[in-house]
Amino acid sequence: MTRALLLLVLTLLGQPDTPRRGTEAWRAMKKRIAYDRVRAKYLRDEEASILKGLQRIESNLDRRRKEMQKLEREIAGLDVRLASLEDQRRFSKAALAEFRRQAGQRSAAMIRLRRTSIGRIVDRMRDPVEAQQLRERFRFVLRHDAGLLKGARVADAAVVEAEEGLAEKRASRAVARAKLETEIEEEALLEEERKALADAVRTERVAAERLVRELVSASRRLEDEMTRIRGDAPAPEPARGGFRAQRGRLPWPAAGRVEVTFGKRVDPGSGVVLVSNGLDLRAPQSAEVRAVYEGRVVYAGPFEGFGRMVILSHPGGFFSLYAHLESFAVRVGHDVAQFQLLGFVGDTGSTKGAYLYFELRNGRTPVDPLRWLVND
Repeated sequence: MTRALLLLVLTLLGQPDTPRRGTEAWRAMKKRIAYDRVRAKYLRDEEASILKGLQRIESNLDRRRKEMQKLEREIAGLDVRLASLEDQRRFSKAALAEFRRQAGQRSAAMIRLRRTSIGRIVDRMRDPVEAQQLRERFRFVLRHDAGLLKGARVADAAVVEAEEGLAEKRASRAVARAKLETEIEEEALLEEERKALADAVRTERVAAERLVRELVSASRRLEDEMTRIRGDAPAPEPARGGFRAQRGRLPWPAAGRVEVTFGKRVDPGSGVVLVSNGLDLRAPQSAEVRAVYEGRVVYAGPFEGFGRMVILSHPGGFFSLYAHLESFAVRVGHDVAQFQLLGFVGDTGSTKGAYLYFELRNGRTPVDPLRWLVND
C-alpha cells in the first residue's frame, strides 16, 4: 500500500468502533437509557435547588443593599449635623473671643480705676446711697461678665460634646457600612458562583435529556431493524443524477439483520455511550457482499480493527466501506458496477463472529446508511 493510499484510508475510517455482541447491545442501551433518565431527573432537582438558593441570595442582597442605603442616609444626615455644629462652634468661638475682648477692656478700665483710687472717688461722693449704688453697679458688671464667660464656656463644651457624640456615631455607622459592603461583595460573588454552577448543571441536564432522547430513538430503530431481514427485496433502478440522487434507492450490500445502527450506542460491557459511523449487519459466513453503487476500488486489504476491508470511491466525492470480509473478489484500481461482487462475509478482525460492517461517507463525513439504502 502506498503512503498516500494509507493516509486516505486513515482519513476515511477514523478510529474503529468497539464491536457488539448480538442483542446485548440492546439490553445495554435500555439500561443506559434508564440510568440517564435518573441522572437527568437528579440534574433537574439539582438545578431547581440551585435556583432556589439563588433566590435566597438575591433576597439577602436586596435586603443588604436596602440596609446600605439606610446607613448612607444616616451618615449623610450625621454629616449635615456635624457641619452645622462646626458652624455653631465657630460662631461660639468668635462670640467668646469678642466677649473676652470686651471683658478685657473692662478689666483694663477697672485696673485704671483702681490706680486712681476708686475708693476715694466713691468716698468723695456726697450721697452715701449713690456711693452704694455705684458699688452695686460695679459688682453687677463683674458678676454679669463672669456669668457670660461661664455660659460661653458651657455652651462651647456642649458643642464639643455634641460633636464628639456625632463623630462617634458616624464612625460606628461607617464601620457598619464597611462590614455591610464586605457582606454584599461576598454575597455577590456567591451569586456569580451559583449562577455559573446553575449554567453548568443546566447544560449538563440538557445534554443528558438530549442523550436520553437520542438513545430512545436509537433503541427503537434498533428494535425495528433487529426483527427484519434486509437486502432480500430487489432494489429499484438507479436514479439519474449520480450518487447524490440515490438517497433511499441504494441496494443493501448483503442480506441480514442490523445489529448496530448509525449514531449513538451503548457498549454492553462498560455502559459507555459510543458513536457508530456505520451499520453492523449480521449475515451468514461466506454470504455475498456486493457494491451498492458503481465506483472504483481504492483499498482492498487488511486493516486493524476492521479485518479484510474494501473501500469504493463513488462519483461526487462519496465513499462506501465494507469490512470484516472473509475474502476479496476485487483488487485496488478495479472499476466496479452496481451489484458487482466485492467479496464474502467473514469474521476477520471481529470478536462477535461473522458480520458485515458497512459505512457511507460524503467526503470525510459519515452519513446514516439507513437513509440511503432502500427501505425494503
